[in-house]
Amino acid sequence: MTTRYYEQHLAELHQRLLGHAVVQTYLTGTGIRFDGAELSAADRFELPFGMISTLELAHLFSVFDGSRVHQQAEKRPSHDDAPPGMYFTVINNRLIQSQHKNRAGLVVEEVGTTDLYIESLHIDHFFLNERNTPPSLGTFAFALSAITAHRLGLAHVSLVAAGGRGFHPRHIGYRVWPKLGFDADLLPGELDAPPGPVGCQTVQDVLDVDAAWWEQNGSQRRMTFDLAADSRSWRKLLPYALSKVSVEGPHG
Repeated sequence: MTTRYYEQHLAELHQRLLGHAVVQTYLTGTGIRFDGAELSAADRFELPFGMISTLELAHLFSVFDGSRVHQQAEKRPSHDDAPPGMYFTVINNRLIQSQHKNRAGLVVEEVGTTDLYIESLHIDHFFLNERNTPPSLGTFAFALSAITAHRLGLAHVSLVAAGGRGFHPRHIGYRVWPKLGFDADLLPGELDAPPGPVGCQTVQDVLDVDAAWWEQNGSQRRMTFDLAADSRSWRKLLPYALSKVSVEGPHG
């Protein structure tokens, strides 16, 4: 599906990503085994919102070339509070950090008490082996996922941005994901000690005023990326991703 917002604001980045050497090396939808079957470019997958291609599947769920993928329906929240949905687990021993599997799913959430349901993407696990992947791969993979999700009509992307003050020191999601446009409300009194910028309500508010404070004092929480046209999330991601594409150039 093509929206006016995609045509006016996302299409340029999308085409530049598709032509970039990093994407051409790692995210072309080739060499993927899906529940034991080798995928071809002509394969199609039926999801709740319609049919998607192998390439769209690879981009939506960040399935790197040469990966194995397993699909599984989850009827209950996981131990780390991932909501019920249809999940896709990605196994790639070379590109994904040792002992980890990446996992993302399509979830349906009720909005308030209005009997209105929205479909969204939840990223349950996302780890990269930094020794075997270029620095831009995570940014490019998420940008392609978000663009694909927007075109498919999903409402938002959610995840737990891990690490930060009081949490595992090796996890850095709390400061990485906001750079890509994810946001969340601040906790009551969070800016009191040590003192942070006054008048902020969300993580992005803090980053706009004092990014160093968040880097030093921010902490883990569930965050969302708003896929709606012209959202604050897109306004954060687009210049960031375009800067990465431009710095590395078309050949990586």
